[in-house]
Amino acid sequence: MTRIAAVQRRARRQRAAGFILPVVLVLVGLLSMLVAGFIWFVRAESAGMHAHVDAQQARLAAESGLEDITALLRQPLTRDDVGAWFNVPQRWRNALVWASDFDRESDPARHAGGSREQIGEDGPIAPAWRYSVVAANLDNSLAIRYGITPESGRLNINVASDYQIEQLLTPILVGLEIENYQQQINALLDWRDPDDTPREGGVENEYYNLLEPAYSSKDGPLDTLEEILLVKGWNAALLYGEDTNQNGVLDPNEDDGDASFPPYDNADGILDPGVAPFLTLWSREPDTAIDNKQRINMNSSAAIISAQIADTIMEGELSPETLSFIVGLKQQQGVNFEELGSPAGFYFDPNETDDDGSGDTDGDGTGEPTSQPSSQPRSQSFKSIPNSPVKLEEMPIIMDRFSTRPVQQAQQPIAGLVNINTAPFRVLVLVPGMTPEAAGAIVSKRQELSPAALRTTAWPLVSGAVDARTFRNFAPFVTTKSYQFHVEVIGYADHLKMVRRFEWIIEMVGSLAQVKYYRDLTSLGRAWPIDDDNFSVISTVAP
Repeated sequence: MTRIAAVQRRARRQRAAGFILPVVLVLVGLLSMLVAGFIWFVRAESAGMHAHVDAQQARLAAESGLEDITALLRQPLTRDDVGAWFNVPQRWRNALVWASDFDRESDPARHAGGSREQIGEDGPIAPAWRYSVVAANLDNSLAIRYGITPESGRLNINVASDYQIEQLLTPILVGLEIENYQQQINALLDWRDPDDTPREGGVENEYYNLLEPAYSSKDGPLDTLEEILLVKGWNAALLYGEDTNQNGVLDPNEDDGDASFPPYDNADGILDPGVAPFLTLWSREPDTAIDNKQRINMNSSAAIISAQIADTIMEGELSPETLSFIVGLKQQQGVNFEELGSPAGFYFDPNETDDDGSGDTDGDGTGEPTSQPSSQPRSQSFKSIPNSPVKLEEMPIIMDRFSTRPVQQAQQPIAGLVNINTAPFRVLVLVPGMTPEAAGAIVSKRQELSPAALRTTAWPLVSGAVDARTFRNFAPFVTTKSYQFHVEVIGYADHLKMVRRFEWIIEMVGSLAQVKYYRDLTSLGRAWPIDDDNFSVISTVAP
């Protein structure tokens, strides 16, 4: 019995040993899985934290670009110098914020002509953060430029006439193959007008109040361009057209039909950009000269005019005959300065055919009536003051220093003036009194002139781009000044693939930059090249 019991005990011990080993193996396996999971979690958290840090660094790099821009615009004379900010690749292309191994002066990209292509060829890429200030160039097949865009180069949707909006939107919507484009335009006009009476094909509160959720028609000025998406029938395809990433470039996916997003591009090799690039609601400016001094209002008293001339006109800027003539105009009977429209009427061209005998009653230089809807008042034809001694070379001072606005409006900002130095042809041709020939001549001539020559609105006349009659007719509605700017900046690094993209609308109030609008565009993709600028072969914008 004792021997049998010993054998049984030995068998139980062997069975117990055989059971413990699998349990230990299972426990070890579970523990290994827990450790592996923990390590994976730690690594994921670490990678996420590094990605967050990199994204924040890219954001700060982009914001450095914004700070560089505002520092430049704080200089009043620079702000009106289109050459200082419209396209400045040497300053805003691959601009260095920080690098571990070099500074701005020894930046390899700087010495390679702004390209980063050679960085890393000789070894590991050194950590470096950069930004580029990018913008579309709507009047040039080389679509990219390195600069900012003044909002005054666009049509202000809140103050533009119904006719101007209709003339701007019709060819754009037709290019997007919108069959009921007139209804779309009328719905937009109904959205901003103050009444509750719908136009033909338009809608008012009766439609919007039945939606889910319901809302009301704005019946007033728009607060953002994206507000247009609330209007019946309007969507991103109309607002941004084929340019889904909003870079002003015809990218491959925007020119392949329905093969990829967006499905509505027509694959014709021409970018239909939608209405957004041509519209603004921010443009306004004070009635001041380039040096920010109040303009001399010709509707003031003779004493005030004389005092302001003595205070603001430097010796030699205007001839004694011109100064005496201007002061003497206040004593003349029948001179209505408001009817002049602008100081452009101070210049008298002796070779110009008399307004009443030229046969050109609409001021378009053709002698033929202008085809316009009956609801649109014909552009006013402004006259000059006969026998004025003002010389052509004095007109930059005249246009900069003098004003013919009503005195009660002198302190109020002027909204919606169009910048003749930056506006694309499609916007420029909408200026009242502007002809297509004049708009084309201005776009062409401004590329030839120096920034100094472009400082005042007199340059189209002084340079010979337009004649005196045409200049008088559009002069009250144009500017060369800029106070609100659209800024788009991408922040990135040499050693990483992280890219952040942002846009701002800033308004310069004296030396203070106020952010009026901000949006993170990173979700739309980088959109802009970092080193390759030769990407716009098929990026022609539809006329």
